Amino acid sequence: MDREYILPQDLIIFISGVPGVGKTTISNELLNTHKEFRLVEETDIIREILRGYESYLTEVGISQCDEIYPHEIFLSYEMAMQQCHIMKNSIINIVKRQQRKQIPSIINGVHIIPEELYAHTSFPNVLYIILYVDSEEALWKRLKNRDPQKYTYECVPVLYETNVELQNSIQRIPEKLCRLYSINVSNLSIENTVLRIDTILTSLYG
Repeated sequence: MDREYILPQDLIIFISGVPGVGKTTISNELLNTHKEFRLVEETDIIREILRGYESYLTEVGISQCDEIYPHEIFLSYEMAMQQCHIMKNSIINIVKRQQRKQIPSIINGVHIIPEELYAHTSFPNVLYIILYVDSEEALWKRLKNRDPQKYTYECVPVLYETNVELQNSIQRIPEKLCRLYSINVSNLSIENTVLRIDTILTSLYG
């Protein structure tokens, strides 16, 4: 891919969206086309550590009002917000570290909720990209070829509603405080989705 821009060394791209919209696929494609990027996957490690800690507190009889949900649970928007809130300080510290070390990075996940994070990540060169679909049919088309034990048609309405609420949350985020972009991937190929992101990067850094 011919580029007309140079990525800032402290660039952080958050990619959010429900299962099936292509977060991991697009992240990996960006890694292939932009050798500067690194993918930060330790947020999943943090998630598992927090789950283990919560289990330990339960075992020793200490109640915990917050909850870290396992990967097999389909999150409502409220649940995703709650999970992001618990992990927020760790995510912010990862951003600060990657920027301090001048490592352009991609951070993705269902627990990346711009509405929860934007006020605490108003550093230069932090971008949020929401990947979303515009119908339950489009989401099911993407999910049905994944793990059939986990992804059945019954999970689609819950995931689609979370998808809609995530997209609607844009209206509640002050434009001046957050570089936030959404991409409707319903009818986009992987290549075209990456091209959309490339257009965003060109507009900012070209």
